[in-house]
Amino acid sequence: MFKYFLISTLLLSTASTSFAEMSLSEKIHPQVQSLVNPNIQRLEIPPTPNNMKLPAFGQGIIGWGTGPDDAEKRLHNITQTDVKKLKTQGVTLEMIQTWQTFYENETQRNASNPTAPFRAQLMKKIAKLW
Repeated sequence: MFKYFLISTLLLSTASTSFAEMSLSEKIHPQVQSLVNPNIQRLEIPPTPNNMKLPAFGQGIIGWGTGPDDAEKRLHNITQTDVKKLKTQGVTLEMIQTWQTFYENETQRNASNPTAPFRAQLMKKIAKLW
């Protein structure tokens, strides 16, 4: 009889704990509606000079950093001298325009990407300074 009582108590406490964990998890990690527009297809990643890795291209050559603040800062401080340097690093106007198109598409496709609008504007400015 004692075994039966002990086993049922253990099972009941395990079930209560599991329910509490699930309830707590839903509060910490709520279900979020996606802000990606399923009607707009993601474009392929544009080319980089000599097929370099994206961080080396974006952060190293273009200088757009890692988030919206860095991209906005670069947008406001890029100069004609910077664009001349890009040309010596294998960047072409066609690459810049393709990246601009990519980020303009991302801006429309994924409203939860705060960096895409700044990168699109940055590429547009680089193209104008070309």
